[in-house]
Amino acid sequence: MTDHGKKMLKLLVLTHGQPGEEVSLELILRVVADVGLVGLPNAGKSTLLSAITLARPDIADYPFTTLMPNLGRLGGDPALGALQFSSEATLADLPGLIEGAHLGKGIGRNFLRHLRRTRVIVHVVDAGADDPVNDYKIVREELRMYNPQYLERPYVVVLNKIDLPKAHDRLSSLALEISSIGCEERQDIIEGGEKQLGDYPRPQAVVAASVLRHIGIDEMLKEIRAALRKCFDHKLPEQ
Repeated sequence: MTDHGKKMLKLLVLTHGQPGEEVSLELILRVVADVGLVGLPNAGKSTLLSAITLARPDIADYPFTTLMPNLGRLGGDPALGALQFSSEATLADLPGLIEGAHLGKGIGRNFLRHLRRTRVIVHVVDAGADDPVNDYKIVREELRMYNPQYLERPYVVVLNKIDLPKAHDRLSSLALEISSIGCEERQDIIEGGEKQLGDYPRPQAVVAASVLRHIGIDEMLKEIRAALRKCFDHKLPEQ
């Protein structure tokens, strides 16, 4: 038998197989979006998304209308100058957060992971609520407890529902108080240990708006695009 024939014979030899291996995998989906919309339930996040994109999320006047992230596409604006972000961007409307979300309360913790790949955070605050400043701090604290790096990202605060008399009367003082929470520059090292809310950067902008009445939309889009531009000029590290 030729050498070639011997090699072919070896290939045809039958052997007993070995037990196979099995593995169970749990896959975690993370939404890929440029901008994440956060806030307490009923702050107006879904209304905002539908006002500036073609997305049509469920909108109602009861908490936790949004049970899954909604995505919308913000169109580019070629008329903007070189110093403004003019490309398209994807926005993710996340379910409302409540106090203790980082511990599993409500449904917010299940979706905080979707902020990991966002470049900008837009924090929607109900300016007509009983204590908007405390509402703002609650959400910021939940983000800090879940992933402190979220607070290092450029973020825009939208004081929504300014068409309500209660919100309109205190708008100036409210905007001033929220814009003063935090520090002017990023602090990497803090004496005494863990960083608190006041040790993270202040919001890049605080915008007054009534998304339902389409008041302040242009100014809000301007600030969101400016924040995106800042991210692309100084690319964020992967988290």
